[in-house]
Amino acid sequence: MSQKEADRIKIITKIESKEITVKEASEILEISQRQLYRVLKRNKEEGTKGIIHKLRGRSSNRGYPKEQKEKVIEIYRKQYKDYGATLFSEELLKNYSISLNHETIRRWMRENAIATSMRRKRPHRKRRERRSSCGDLLQFDGSHHDWFEGRGVECCLFVGVDDSTGKVHMKFAPSENTADGLQTMWEYILRNGIPRSIYTDRHSVYFAENKLTDFGRAMREMGIEQIFAKSPQAKGRVENRNKTLQDRLVKAMRQRNISTIAGANIFLQNEFTQEFNQRFAVNTDYPDIHRDAKHYDLKNIFCFKTTRQSRNKI
Repeated sequence: MSQKEADRIKIITKIESKEITVKEASEILEISQRQLYRVLKRNKEEGTKGIIHKLRGRSSNRGYPKEQKEKVIEIYRKQYKDYGATLFSEELLKNYSISLNHETIRRWMRENAIATSMRRKRPHRKRRERRSSCGDLLQFDGSHHDWFEGRGVECCLFVGVDDSTGKVHMKFAPSENTADGLQTMWEYILRNGIPRSIYTDRHSVYFAENKLTDFGRAMREMGIEQIFAKSPQAKGRVENRNKTLQDRLVKAMRQRNISTIAGANIFLQNEFTQEFNQRFAVNTDYPDIHRDAKHYDLKNIFCFKTTRQSRNKI
């Protein structure tokens, strides 16, 4: 018996002993007088048992069948044992046509002693407002991770995130080096146009004291303002995307047994990037202010340039 039902019994006892009226009791219990008369009638016919809700101890009429619950848990344990509830719910819908809310799945997992990830409490930080236009600011970073889970060589994923919409552009490379950084930006510009500014950390590819790197020189020639973050937290949007990709992209490549950089880049270009942007992009109605690149000689900008001094032959 719940506390609410126990309180009702006490009030009904006072009504029967004529300590209070039905009107006063209805106000105390916050129910109508008509409803209270029904309760009094059930109490008279069935005793205390009549006060207890009829569905107590029974399965909900809106609940899922036990067989479906067992099937979902079996699928999880056989194929998706390291997936979170949200990603698993998407895979269920895509591969098994089973539509379930991720919170329902999370509850079932806990009932079956399956550990679920909990968001860690972090120090409060005021989140910077997004830019108001697509192409105003591109956050750019290299993410080092065991992307192939030991099936292939270690590599780096270059990730560019538009600050206003959250849309991503990605490319795998052997390492976070200047040549692949330039190549990634070249491909981004060919696909989207020239962003107004770019936000990076102080990795040697992008930043050097008292001189321009080849990456910085290319940005200057394209008229792209370079902004350097002073901490990982400052470029939070690209860092958050990296964490999401280290979960979702790794599992997607595992399912397809992708173990090479070339194969991974084909997968990104043909399938994953578009689906990821459809799932996570926001503010898709924001104006696009990327500049057109047709007047630039990109081949002679996204390259290495050195200055040499020639001498007269003696």
